[in-house]
Amino acid sequence: MADKITFSLEDEEFFGPKGSFGIPKFDSSLEGGIPRGFFVIAIVETGSGAELFGKQFVSPAEEPDNTLYVSTSETGAQIFSIFDKYGWPKDIGVRTMGEEYNQRVLNKELQASRFRLEGFTMPDIQKLAQTRFVDDEAEDFLTELTNEIMSLGHYFRAVIDSMDFFFNREDPSRVLAMMRMMQAHTQMNRGLLLCTVSDSTVTKAMEQELEMLADMVLKFEVHRMGNEFDTRMVIRKFRNSPENLAIISFKVTAEEGITPETVQRII
Repeated sequence: MADKITFSLEDEEFFGPKGSFGIPKFDSSLEGGIPRGFFVIAIVETGSGAELFGKQFVSPAEEPDNTLYVSTSETGAQIFSIFDKYGWPKDIGVRTMGEEYNQRVLNKELQASRFRLEGFTMPDIQKLAQTRFVDDEAEDFLTELTNEIMSLGHYFRAVIDSMDFFFNREDPSRVLAMMRMMQAHTQMNRGLLLCTVSDSTVTKAMEQELEMLADMVLKFEVHRMGNEFDTRMVIRKFRNSPENLAIISFKVTAEEGITPETVQRII
């Protein structure tokens, strides 16, 4: 039997039963924020603002060394430029798995392709042996990600943007199994974990499995209205609080980032 996790009274008082979304107007619309221990899935359309929402989600950074932002598509410079723009903390953990993949896998594949096209020389063969192209399969970014999330302590806050990277490279059932492990860790440690995934990446069946696993399901949508675009977040699931289901139209401002404009309850 696993040891029971205990929380100090000091931590319970400091963190409280709910955490901020990083967007005060969202917090006030949803009874003070998001319950600790929630695993959140955001299913997103291209251009709907979910990348910015993910960065804003980690901005409260109650404990910077227990806060993690993982990107699979942006560079560190791109991420920190947004943090600079809005004045969000930059002393949190940031990991750019897309950059790592390029360096650890794609660069080797490119070099191997060049060898095949140009022919092998003795120095090339020696270099090939040193870099061990044949060991590319040992690069397991999904396990690395899961271990990193599960190493976070009580009341952690983390974002993975996005799970597309893993669904496109791994057996979906394995990705879902790892997400279940991360969900359990989040729940037991009263953490807050947000994972984004594109609506075009997962099948309807996988989307349903994700929705069953999540404590909260968000759908980010973008609609064209004449020469303008309407962005909104639909809260499709809020475990044990169906009264919080809502459609929230939002805009992006230079001062606050994502800012709700209207809230319509789903009855």
